[in-house]
Amino acid sequence: MSSFQFTNEILSIYKSMTRKSEELYKRAIKTNPGGVHSSFRWFHPYPFFVDKGDGPYIWDVDGNRYIDFIMGYGALIAGHSPREIIESIRGYLENGTLLTMPYELQIKLVEELVKRYPMMMGFRISNTGTEAVMHAIKMARIYTGREKIIKVEGTYHGSYDPVKVSEFVRPSQWGSDERPKSVVAPGIPKFYEEDVVVVQFNDIESLEKIVEEYKDEVAAMILEPVMMNNVGFIKPMEGYLKKVEKLLKENGILMILDEVKTGFRMGYGGATEYFGLKPDIVVLAKALGGGVPISAVGFTKEVSQVIYPNGRYAFSGTYNGNPLVVSAAYANLTKILTRDRHSELFRLGDYFAGGVMDAIEDLNLELTISYIGAAGAIHFMDHEPRNFRDVVLNYNLRGYRESWIRLFIKKVLLRGPIDGEPYFVSLAHKKDVLDEAITRIYDTLKELRNEGFI
Repeated sequence: MSSFQFTNEILSIYKSMTRKSEELYKRAIKTNPGGVHSSFRWFHPYPFFVDKGDGPYIWDVDGNRYIDFIMGYGALIAGHSPREIIESIRGYLENGTLLTMPYELQIKLVEELVKRYPMMMGFRISNTGTEAVMHAIKMARIYTGREKIIKVEGTYHGSYDPVKVSEFVRPSQWGSDERPKSVVAPGIPKFYEEDVVVVQFNDIESLEKIVEEYKDEVAAMILEPVMMNNVGFIKPMEGYLKKVEKLLKENGILMILDEVKTGFRMGYGGATEYFGLKPDIVVLAKALGGGVPISAVGFTKEVSQVIYPNGRYAFSGTYNGNPLVVSAAYANLTKILTRDRHSELFRLGDYFAGGVMDAIEDLNLELTISYIGAAGAIHFMDHEPRNFRDVVLNYNLRGYRESWIRLFIKKVLLRGPIDGEPYFVSLAHKKDVLDEAITRIYDTLKELRNEGFI
């Protein structure tokens, strides 16, 4: 995790725009480190505090209106405050905010998820991506009777201990390209360096060697089908994901597909449908709820046998299947994220990416953009990255970080303030809004070029 250090001139402009945010920050840090409730929201000199969001816009407490491409880090496919979701939650409020026992709408939501992920026998509902990943890994261990997992270097899968291995790793910690070292994050027990085997994304040859060495010890491999944390946006190479799937199945290793960010954003059935995959377990969150805290774990019929009362794994949680979030998610999937709307979302995403690519080419910059549909990233390097190390070694970090604050001043939030976040186009980003954003991006890139940042 890194923080921004800007010039005094830029800081002065930022502070002049966000005086009320600074006041709130000074108040917040008296009782809370950094004044935030997720560490990735803090940056130097202080985070801006928001007031409301509507459609493609977000307003801060100083009254500034920004074109928002953070979009809840991928959750808000319909934009801020969609009426369908708000009305659904309002309709359920009088029935109770916590029922704890099962009810019919839970069944209907899971039936809808199975339509979109037909290789799954069913789903269990939980609350966050972290929880869903935790359940997925525990289920895989019980099902296989093995303990080790394989994960991709530089990927973020939430806060469960095993997946905090080799997340934010420095070059001095890497090890070889073929056999990356397993490095635990602060606060994680050292023994996870033995239990978690690390590979690089898009490297099937090294994965084959690791599977051959550990195949009788590995329960599962967890991976994002597209890397969308810490690195912006890295696409799988042609055929990579299908080769991974085949290799794992041949060796009795479960494939856990982390679709927290790709789920529903890359189509009706997420990246699973987009790439034609058949994972053993799939993890969903973010866009599932359209802005409310909900996640889900999908599993094949075989894996379902480990869950109580079929098996001994107690997949539990007081707030699992909460009526407010289930109603929001069901309305989101059935009233907003239809196949037709996904086609519209891809058209908007293609339009935006095309405009940004035109700006890069017109300014003759050594930048690239990678995207699929309505998610992507501008890479401050001259080629699309292949893996985490490629980004670390080749990014123009000075220009990359400076671009964020320059765009903020122009009232465009192209990505989250912490390094490595993608942009997200929503259904609320109509072409006139996208045109306005593209113009501001063009002007920002031109400034950075003229001032020697890129």
